Amino acid sequence: MLPLRELQSRFAAVAAGRLLAEQAFADSGCVVEDAPGAAARLAIHVHHFRLTLIEALGATFPVVRRLVGDAFFTAAARRYVLSQPPQRPCLFEYGDGFPAFLASLPEAGSLGYLTDLARLEWAINRAHHADDVPSLDAAAAAAQIEAPSCDLFIGLDPSCRLVKSAWPVDRIWQVHQQGDDEIAPVDLEAGGVQLFIHRQDGEVGWLKLDAAAFAFIGSLLADGRLGKANALARAIAPSFNAPALLESLFEGGVVASVTAIN
Repeated sequence: MLPLRELQSRFAAVAAGRLLAEQAFADSGCVVEDAPGAAARLAIHVHHFRLTLIEALGATFPVVRRLVGDAFFTAAARRYVLSQPPQRPCLFEYGDGFPAFLASLPEAGSLGYLTDLARLEWAINRAHHADDVPSLDAAAAAAQIEAPSCDLFIGLDPSCRLVKSAWPVDRIWQVHQQGDDEIAPVDLEAGGVQLFIHRQDGEVGWLKLDAAAFAFIGSLLADGRLGKANALARAIAPSFNAPALLESLFEGGVVASVTAIN
């Protein structure tokens, strides 16, 4: 009989469509009936495995699914499941590559905003499931921020995400939170958005940012250095007010740490 690890590896290959059941278990030593019977039983497990992943994608990308319809979404999700099976055990962690996968589908080419909408839904999903960490009280860090003697590291809450799009994806998402009879038209020529997604008091929301604020927060998320973030923002907008934005971040409860660095 094959070792358990090898059996699991072959099962995964069958589930991902890379191997036929008859090929996978013909020499396994664990099939006690005729091969067709074993293959039929395995097919039940494979079907439910794929169906579970397709349903998980539908739960993570509900607005995308609503826009393209169940039939298209299910077909696309099935292709994604076969090409990019999960690498982690939690279903909410599955789907990070789905926005890029949608962009590769010629059938979705007429919906230019679809990929960015999927990126927004993925960011919402990750923000919702991010670890809980205590937020830092603004008063505790005020002296350091107002008159820093050295550079500061600003650690933001794990729920924080940025999404930039040339389309009004925030409005598209919002109107599709209503029933089918209540969906308002969206002006796709209204311009793009730069969104700061985060979770506050258990609810995920976002702020619209200008280019300087977007660069500032993006830099903080990348390496946390306040001086670098401020320089990047001021290169875009010389009048950029870092203290004012930091104050709003504290008020939003998304600053997790402030540390002096040399």
